[in-house]
Amino acid sequence: MSQTPSFNVLVPAGMSRRHFMRLLGVAGAAAGLAGAPLPARAAGGTLNYFTWSAWGGESFVADARKASIELKSTFYSSSDEMMAKLRGGGTKLYDMIVPVQHYCKIAADNDLIEPMDKARFTHLKDLFPEFVGTPHWEFGGKFYGVPFVWGANAIAYNKKVMGDVDSINALFDNKWKGRIAMRDEAEDSIGVGALKLGIKKPFEMDDKELNEVKKLLISQKPLVRAYWKNFADVQNMMASGEAVIAWTFLAIIAPLRKVGVEAQWLWPKEGALGWNEAVVAVKGTKSRALVEEYANHTLSPEFAEMMAKETRYATTSKLAVGKMDPAMVADLGIDTKNMSRLVFKEIPKNKARWNEIWNEVKNA
Repeated sequence: MSQTPSFNVLVPAGMSRRHFMRLLGVAGAAAGLAGAPLPARAAGGTLNYFTWSAWGGESFVADARKASIELKSTFYSSSDEMMAKLRGGGTKLYDMIVPVQHYCKIAADNDLIEPMDKARFTHLKDLFPEFVGTPHWEFGGKFYGVPFVWGANAIAYNKKVMGDVDSINALFDNKWKGRIAMRDEAEDSIGVGALKLGIKKPFEMDDKELNEVKKLLISQKPLVRAYWKNFADVQNMMASGEAVIAWTFLAIIAPLRKVGVEAQWLWPKEGALGWNEAVVAVKGTKSRALVEEYANHTLSPEFAEMMAKETRYATTSKLAVGKMDPAMVADLGIDTKNMSRLVFKEIPKNKARWNEIWNEVKNA
């Protein structure tokens, strides 16, 4: 057995060796604290990721792997599905989710998510100020996240077939009967109807306004090819030519162009439905430090550039935008001045009635 090597320390005159060594120990600890990196880096591991399909694909898994994080992705197709599965036991299955801004507080109020340590988010200084410290993500003195992405649900269309489009009216045009796709979600499709009718605050509509929107959507129904639930369904409809215009997500554009569809993205002149999203820790996760590390990574310039190339979505990182090709920035529309054109999604004050109306439209 080897012996621990001894060492000699010169003790100051007039001080016992025992007292000096005690002081040395305290000083060493203080020096260690002063030099310790903040925040400490997690050692890597696996995160069970419950998210939209846009954020858990192969490129995102490969990107996380570079940081020694293995993502195991499971997808949801709507915010209501996310909430239902978390309530049904998902908090025992997942470490993190990506809610839309107006679902964060609801998830917190239902004890489905937990706050994180803001000090571990080293990229906050690099973000557009519009996205830092907002009441959707910080409330009750607690920090739940900060958005890594923002944009709008709006219109994708086949320019080769339709020519130029600038208005939401194209979704209600008899010329495209049977080739229009709408989202099977009350907030989106009722919101579309409200935008067409010029209602300035769609998520605060009274019963009279809701009934006007219902009449409009029922009149639109014979023109609609399908009300889509899964993103893959609307993408396939657009790729095959079954649909030439859809109310959908921006992520549809890149894959459609890859298969030769002349797909264009439009925020119509009447407006579009805005959103922003962040990585949030699920209540009870045993990997919160790793969730915080990954959430911080999604705010980095490297992640932002990868996301832009893969999905065309707009990053919240001002630093990343400054490093990107200006042509890409212009193409993606990453300009916070554009936010004034959006109606940001909120939980309707009478959500149950919205769901009733949407079911009445589909059953009409």
